[in-house]
Amino acid sequence: MSVGVEALFTSALGLQPPWVVEDVKLDVSKKRIDFEVSCSGALLTCPACGTASQPVHDRLRRKWRHLDFFQFEAWLHADVPRVACGSCGKTTQLGVPWARPGSGFTAAFEALALALCRELPVSQAAALLRCKDKQLWRRIEFYVDQARAVESFQGVQIVGIDETSLRRGQNYITVVHDLDAKRLLFATEGPDHQTVVDFATDLEAHGGDPAQVRHVCMDMSAAYAKGAAQAMPAAAASYDRFHVIAMAIQAMDDVRREELRTEPGGGGQGAAGRGSQDAAQPAVGMRKNPSGWSVAQTTAMHWLQRSALKSARAWRLRMALREVSREPASTTAPSKRPAI
Repeated sequence: MSVGVEALFTSALGLQPPWVVEDVKLDVSKKRIDFEVSCSGALLTCPACGTASQPVHDRLRRKWRHLDFFQFEAWLHADVPRVACGSCGKTTQLGVPWARPGSGFTAAFEALALALCRELPVSQAAALLRCKDKQLWRRIEFYVDQARAVESFQGVQIVGIDETSLRRGQNYITVVHDLDAKRLLFATEGPDHQTVVDFATDLEAHGGDPAQVRHVCMDMSAAYAKGAAQAMPAAAASYDRFHVIAMAIQAMDDVRREELRTEPGGGGQGAAGRGSQDAAQPAVGMRKNPSGWSVAQTTAMHWLQRSALKSARAWRLRMALREVSREPASTTAPSKRPAI
């Protein structure tokens, strides 16, 4: 191509001397464009100590994936100089302005990849970018580590600890959130007490103080309770609302199933016990909030509340617990006993 086109792409890529585009190869059949970039000059500044006018020792061939040009996959190629410095005695490879050291992607391509990975599963982002998902995971890990290195956890006082499944199957991770700032603080494999101890160590490494954590909200796990007592002994503990309500619903269901099996009034008569479609209405209504009841469920639940069945009392206790859990925490000094 003409010199004008090469100069145009030098400007389009944002290159500054001594870096210039010296050749452009367009392959329409492969939908690919390759830029040959060169570094002019026999004397360069030493990257290690900054001494100017040092000789080039040799050049290493490198390539980088760049943002698409005109819907064509774009690649940069360059023979990167290594500078032999007479001042510091080191032979150091010159850094390129379009990519971080060791990366096979340009900085612009990495920025696009990370933006896509925030909105899409990594596998989908990789498919859109026509690269392997492992390549994106390596970039994510690098920049997450960079971000966490400068993260400050100073002043963290209220944390939430929970477990969640990773992918499919029994693969669990522990996640810890700052409930005041609503941000993720820590995530690690496993749901045991050591994960909480590891969090406390990480909190301290990022400027926080486990002794200043005054409240821990967690699920009903003996392992988490042990870890919190060991790593954050000054913190009060509470069980998160979701797990408490889930246990109450399970207990209510157990009462109803036992009642249907053993009680004449539970299994043999009335709207709650007939062997028909009506028998399902209280069971469904008991698990739903009153605002979501259908007409049939409303009728069945009104009958249930006027009955002397144990399931009616179980439902009322569940609703009372739901209302209690909505109330804000007391402003008095927290108790060390777990609260709802």
